[in-house]
Amino acid sequence: MKVRIFLYLVYSYITTVARSIGLKDEFTWSRINYDWTQDSSLIASFSGMKVVEESGFFFNGLINVDSYTPTEGTKISPAKILETTSVDYQYANNIPMGANVWKNKLFITVPRRRLGVPSTLNYIPLDSPVKHNVPLIPYPSWSLNLFPDTSGKGDNLVSIYRVEIDTCDRMWFVDTGVIEIPGNVTRVKEPQLILINLQTDEIIHRVTVSENVLRPNTLLASVTVDLPKQFCSKAFAYLPDLSGFGLIVYSLEEDRFWRVNHNYFYLEPAAGEFLVGGYNFQWNDGVFSVELSQEKPDGFRDMYFHSMAGTHIYKVSTKVLRNETLSTRSYHANDFTNIGDRGPKSQTSMADIHKASGIMFLGLVNKNAVACWNTQKGLKTISIVHKDDSKMVYPSDVKVSGDQVFVLTNRMPVFLYGKLNYDDVNFRIWFNTVEDAVKYTNCAA
Repeated sequence: MKVRIFLYLVYSYITTVARSIGLKDEFTWSRINYDWTQDSSLIASFSGMKVVEESGFFFNGLINVDSYTPTEGTKISPAKILETTSVDYQYANNIPMGANVWKNKLFITVPRRRLGVPSTLNYIPLDSPVKHNVPLIPYPSWSLNLFPDTSGKGDNLVSIYRVEIDTCDRMWFVDTGVIEIPGNVTRVKEPQLILINLQTDEIIHRVTVSENVLRPNTLLASVTVDLPKQFCSKAFAYLPDLSGFGLIVYSLEEDRFWRVNHNYFYLEPAAGEFLVGGYNFQWNDGVFSVELSQEKPDGFRDMYFHSMAGTHIYKVSTKVLRNETLSTRSYHANDFTNIGDRGPKSQTSMADIHKASGIMFLGLVNKNAVACWNTQKGLKTISIVHKDDSKMVYPSDVKVSGDQVFVLTNRMPVFLYGKLNYDDVNFRIWFNTVEDAVKYTNCAA
């Protein structure tokens, strides 16, 4: 009898995976390249710069694999490129980490984890007829993305992991201010929370994260925005500190930060083992992303969160988080809830919630998969939306925009511990409508 039940469960799981419509990889890259012709003033600002029509691309300097040798005569699309004597561009050091959508712009971030990243905040047209190796366009301009800063103002963007877009047409992100060269991590500036008006492409707010909420090993790789009753001026931002094991809250109205501490923000020691892209490794990342429910009748939301090195999921009301006095108490009593364990190998990078349906999408890094969970149902109803051990290696970002879900995969463990094949497809943007993505899964209504 037990064997029969086990076989039925296995069959049900496989059927769910096989019948799921899942996600489609709409954009792909073998290597990241940039639209060098977007800013003519940039070209003029560099003495001795040459634009060449068809050229081999050569570089010198630190790359992600010391033994990698570029092939002579490699052609970069588009045909017009800038010689590396003028721009520090080393394609083997460019790995996209974040993706988000606003209207026809698909934003893609490339943090400066190495030298040779010419622009950290970029976009491509969502309706681009070209789907492979589309050049990234620096946003909001080339000049703001240059490093080192050439303006002398110190306002350039250093390194951005992921961006959030709110319903007030604003982009939010943290500029970490750090160049993460292995063995020589360099802090260029203190971390800043920055807002851009997407209607005008202008920075409208910039604030340095208060020193009292930071820790020596703080890393702020994502931000989630909460708009109480859709009031743009009363927004709160939640910044998970994945290496400092805490949550930083920012009130736009009060222009101040505070730090929330709780044991649930830490890693789970038994869940730090990973096998991704053929590489075994241990990570100790704590709270990695936070997800907000639809606004409830009391005007607050549930905030769900999880550690990267962990398989449990937790929640807390924003009624607690928005109140500095409540959220910074040393003892939280029953404020925080342990919802439960998602199961073996369910370590999750980013996640996001489709608020209208309450469906959460999760990037399962140890399974090369994206899962869904209807937060109105029990945790055991988690289903696989899409799994591909070859193509879906390391879902680095998961975003819900309107009624669509977007996922970026980037093979990061191979980038960190091995060697990417730049003749193969390494980076993908997947998406589908929420309804079609979860069709035939336990998440469907």
